[in-house]
Amino acid sequence: MGARGPGEELERLPLGRLVEVANLEDLANLVVTGTKLPQAAETVTQNSSELRADDLERHPLYNRNIAEFMRYSSGQFVNVLSRNDANWGSYAGLGPKYNSYLLDGLPIDSFVDPMSLDPWAFERIEVYKGPAAVMYSNYLTMDFAGNESPLAGTTNLVLKDRIDQTRSRVQLGYGSYDTVAGRAYHQGRAGDLSYFAGASEEVSSYTRYGTADSGLYTLDHPQYEKTKFYGKASYAFGRPDHTLSVFAHFTKHDGDLGRPNRDFSHDYGTVNVAYDNRLSDAWHLQFKIGERYYQRKFGNDGWPSNRTLALTLAETTRQRILPVDFTVNFRHWGQSWLTAGVDYQSVDYRTINRSPAGVARVENSAEAESVGLYLQEKIVWHDWVLRAGVRHNSLEHRYDLLGGQRPALDRKHWDATLWSAGLRYNLTPELALYANAGSSFMAPTAKQIGGTVAAPTDEGNLPNPSLRPESGLGKDLGIDWRPTRTLSLGARAFHNEISSAIVDNVLSTQPSQAIAVNAGSVTAMGLELDLRHAPLERFQWFANLTLNHSRVSNPAQPDQDGSAVPFVPEQLANLGFTARLPGELIASPYLHWVGRYWDSTSQRSRRAFGDYALLNLRLQRQMMRYGGASVDLTLDLNNLGNRRFDMPFDFRDPGFNAFAAVDVRF
Repeated sequence: MGARGPGEELERLPLGRLVEVANLEDLANLVVTGTKLPQAAETVTQNSSELRADDLERHPLYNRNIAEFMRYSSGQFVNVLSRNDANWGSYAGLGPKYNSYLLDGLPIDSFVDPMSLDPWAFERIEVYKGPAAVMYSNYLTMDFAGNESPLAGTTNLVLKDRIDQTRSRVQLGYGSYDTVAGRAYHQGRAGDLSYFAGASEEVSSYTRYGTADSGLYTLDHPQYEKTKFYGKASYAFGRPDHTLSVFAHFTKHDGDLGRPNRDFSHDYGTVNVAYDNRLSDAWHLQFKIGERYYQRKFGNDGWPSNRTLALTLAETTRQRILPVDFTVNFRHWGQSWLTAGVDYQSVDYRTINRSPAGVARVENSAEAESVGLYLQEKIVWHDWVLRAGVRHNSLEHRYDLLGGQRPALDRKHWDATLWSAGLRYNLTPELALYANAGSSFMAPTAKQIGGTVAAPTDEGNLPNPSLRPESGLGKDLGIDWRPTRTLSLGARAFHNEISSAIVDNVLSTQPSQAIAVNAGSVTAMGLELDLRHAPLERFQWFANLTLNHSRVSNPAQPDQDGSAVPFVPEQLANLGFTARLPGELIASPYLHWVGRYWDSTSQRSRRAFGDYALLNLRLQRQMMRYGGASVDLTLDLNNLGNRRFDMPFDFRDPGFNAFAAVDVRF
């Protein structure tokens, strides 16, 4: 007993540098999100899973959204509305804002950034489930469903860092809806400098993805164009554990919704700067700073309210977020770690409406700042792992304009002290039990308070200035068992509670309008079951099942009391395999089943969705190999059953589509 997996010396290096000294088996057993440094997976109390670069290559991307890589994970309902829209799903019985996203440990927006970032930049994706460690703050976005909390979990997109060899890659593809796409990527190394750069372009006539006679009704093909540029440079100061890196990514996304005055133009910019230094065998420090820039522009007409296609309003949402994190790790008692740090975020948020005559009016103008102090101790003692941490957050909002008016209360301040704890007992190297608990706090945003609509016929969010902050408590209990080297089994039960829960209620579909409300208390409980098996070298398969029971308790509002939490399916199931067939053919079919869910807590006006199965298939074949170069063909066949199911906010799945690509690596 007491086996610890990979050598302890490996844990003293940044994850991206381990390739210099570690073998593949060691790397597969290391995760970085739990303490912000590489750790053996068996010393992490939270349930975690990893998607590596090879795994990402096997997944068909239905709507070109990174969140879809997690679609086949238990406990996660990935519900990407279209190629031009965000993921509006749920996590562990809670809504879409309770699983935070990170880019190399710095927070990003879980709605927007998976639409923007390019997966060719990633080394791996780490998915942590359950109450997340206190070392990661909320993300203070004012857009979409508001602030994002790690109560149900955290997803960390880990960028490539160490480059071993010079490689290039070019991909050209064509698919349904006259979709044409091209991607290019190059990586290299010059002494202590590692770098990569990439770009992509995709244009499509697309197809109708809205329900008939709704705000998404189309007269013509809803065309779009997406352009991406990204790159990273990482410099090691004479040793692999003392580095400075800079990553930048830009996405331009333009198009229309298939009507003359329903065009859009979006700009997304992402920057990460990271300094990493192991000062000694015991001490390690990291400093990270980033910028996230979002500008989304929409045109609006009078359809379907008054059946006019004339321009009624042009909307602009502009947001700039600056996250900063400084972390110090102290190693003691072998593999135990004490982690302390401070993080900061500043937010500048504006919404601007422009009339058909060109007159601009600022509707919402707000700023926010957050400072967090955190401390966590993780003790590894024989076969036990014990973790406990505390965080203190200080948050201030300043409102210049809400709904076009100067508010009577122009600022709000909140202080919250949060905690997190966990334990893991490794009964044997193959069998472990774990449990976690933690608290959360979430304030309403300027968008939720001030709304985004300027007229009764506009689409968007209605204001609710009486919103109150919410607090949460999450708990989970699970087992990981690997009875054989090729078979892994897991079970996790979770129980989440939220007081004064802020949920989005759909009030109208014509026009599409929603409002954020305090829906009383929420209780979400469920069970996740996972199986992975690789009986043959050329064949591996997986299956998982999630059962959710999430309810709102609000006796003061009988219409909401006892309602299901919006966007949470009662059941989720996934089944898939990857098989290497004769003729250098690799087949990866994935079946995704979604049970019933609702779009609102209002029992009078809510609509039911779900009860459908989605079958996607990726086929890959190596056409040619010469030396270090290769030519591969990839074919994605999505929605093989041609299921045109409805989704919230008047969206509708367009049905079967295909995409074929030629991939050249050299």
